[in-house]
Amino acid sequence: MRFEFDSKNWTTITEGEKDCYLLTNGLGGYSGLSVTGAAARGDQALLMSAKRAPNVRMHLVTNIFEKLVIDDREHILTTQRMRSGADYEGFRYLKKFVYDDLDAEAPTWIYQVDGVTVTKHMLMVYDKNTVAVRYEVDNPTGKKVALELTPLLRFTSKKEDFDASQNLDAYKLEPYGTDAYGKDAGSAGEGAEQPDRTYCVTGADSQLYLMTNAELYAQQPHLFGEMYFSQDERDGRVAYGNAFNICVLRDQICTQNGTYVIFSTECYGDCSAKMLYEQFKRQNAERKEQLLAQAGLDSEIGRQLVLSADAFVVRRESTDGKSIIAGYPFFEDWGRDTMISLAGATMVTGRFEECRSILRTFAKYVKNGLLPNLFPEGGETPRYNSFDAPLLFVNAVYEYMQYSGDTAFRDEILPVLTQIIDAYRNGTDFHIRMDSDSLVMGGDGLEQLTWMDVRVGEFLPTPRHGKPVEINAYWYSALMIMHELTQDNAYRELAEKVKASFQEKFWNEDKQCLKDVLSGGRDEDQIRCNQIWALTMPFTMLPAQKEIQVIKKVRDELYTTVGLRTLAKDDPDFHSIYIGPMEQRDRAYHQGTVWAFPLGAYYRACIRYAEKCVEDSEKEQIRMELDQGFKALESWLREGCVSQIAEIYDGDTPTVSRGCFAQAWSVTELLRAVRDYENWIA
Repeated sequence: MRFEFDSKNWTTITEGEKDCYLLTNGLGGYSGLSVTGAAARGDQALLMSAKRAPNVRMHLVTNIFEKLVIDDREHILTTQRMRSGADYEGFRYLKKFVYDDLDAEAPTWIYQVDGVTVTKHMLMVYDKNTVAVRYEVDNPTGKKVALELTPLLRFTSKKEDFDASQNLDAYKLEPYGTDAYGKDAGSAGEGAEQPDRTYCVTGADSQLYLMTNAELYAQQPHLFGEMYFSQDERDGRVAYGNAFNICVLRDQICTQNGTYVIFSTECYGDCSAKMLYEQFKRQNAERKEQLLAQAGLDSEIGRQLVLSADAFVVRRESTDGKSIIAGYPFFEDWGRDTMISLAGATMVTGRFEECRSILRTFAKYVKNGLLPNLFPEGGETPRYNSFDAPLLFVNAVYEYMQYSGDTAFRDEILPVLTQIIDAYRNGTDFHIRMDSDSLVMGGDGLEQLTWMDVRVGEFLPTPRHGKPVEINAYWYSALMIMHELTQDNAYRELAEKVKASFQEKFWNEDKQCLKDVLSGGRDEDQIRCNQIWALTMPFTMLPAQKEIQVIKKVRDELYTTVGLRTLAKDDPDFHSIYIGPMEQRDRAYHQGTVWAFPLGAYYRACIRYAEKCVEDSEKEQIRMELDQGFKALESWLREGCVSQIAEIYDGDTPTVSRGCFAQAWSVTELLRAVRDYENWIA
């Protein structure tokens, strides 16, 4: 999909900070700034590299300070709010921002100054910590024109603030290679692209290579100035941050060859920046074509979501396998998020080898029947506090085999599945066990075990201790899967007991929907989105007449065009907005805040029910609703992070994205729904 923004979208510097772009490299590294090119968050950067994939990341390049000089008059193209109030307002020259995932070089900015047009393109290289920028200048005026580009560097861990008091003289800028480098350019042959100079910046245990065809002038390292991060202040995070300069690039524009700047953690040797850029562009195009061909989706939104989902599939260096980043710019790869995102990210998209790698990665770390919710990094110990991830793992294995036809995987993975089921049946950590009614229960005290896992000091806003509705839906489906894989009737018999107890105890006759959790407290009767997953697992328990009641209740009480509310609006615990300091945000996180990822399950539940319908009028009504819903998603793909769906939105009336501006399970669950819809109407 092609997303275009123009000056109507940034009438003020503040308006231009609300939307951003995201490029990723399959390692956990990324490039992301606002549509006006500003850093509106401390975690936004031109190059956030993955030092150890996917979670050990270094903020190397914050931005490029851009200046266009026309007949010796300077025009600042950079947009950036500053703590001092002396803001840079390059957005006033910015005429258009374009982002198109089908374009091998995206995003694109177009500036116009005194008859001169500057077009900036950017791309990130897959599997490399490399960002490349290309500037084109169209100068029909005949005036003397030059570009001055100053890299703004940071060289800090993603998790750390920049230390403005440090000794900047520790950073060194040197040409990379010998004096002969560049002098032997003629050996490339007459008419061949000549090699450009590569420089290396060292410091803070990191190296950054800079290749350019512009002239580089070294400077004494000095601070750029404190930038103001409005989007961080909005969310109660650190509102200011600095960077430093160490050089300036100058290109006197005499031809149409373009100005190229490449930042990377590795050196590409003796070649021209232009040639390297074109190579990267070609590789990007080929890879995107391959991803779309593998997925085989036809709709425009489906094809867009395939490319959007690619941002989250990453390499995990510590396990020598694949994983899924939960969200950008804040999150890492977690067990629960990975299991929920897996089908959309890898099965729907035909990335079966990567799916199998992820399943194997998690299988290695199963302990006492539980999956790590947080992988170990360095000397850290894995955390296993996830009630749902192990059961989702069982369901994911089955779905992987259904999608891929890889039935041989059964023998390899069956011992792990058996361990999980036995642990839930006999009891394991965190008070997880099967009760006498065959339903599973878990949690006590301050344990946080489901996806509604917020803790505020010694208080859990949504403890959900007892028997959560979605966990028992996963449990039943997992038992049926074990029967399918082993033909052991003991699994089916147990599943039938679960089904009988579930239908008896979870149905809320007064509200005509499912209870959220069997706890003995008033939270049993709270209307929450968790009930929707009882309708979408590979094996489900409700009869059709009750499925439609659940769908209706969710539609009437929880549905928005970008997600489902986590709590009905008339509940006394409902919080209408998600904003402010962390404690305030956490109290709203699952108490009404709209989450995008359950919307995918809602649409899939509608499709499943429609496939059972006998009335054409009812099918047509569902189809119209889905058509309208997917159409509405197009506008949400434009808001916040362009081409992505965010983590959360306000519970009352969603208007702007909150939390992570790009969330894996938001994108992938909606992608699953689009795929099911295409198959249904085919």
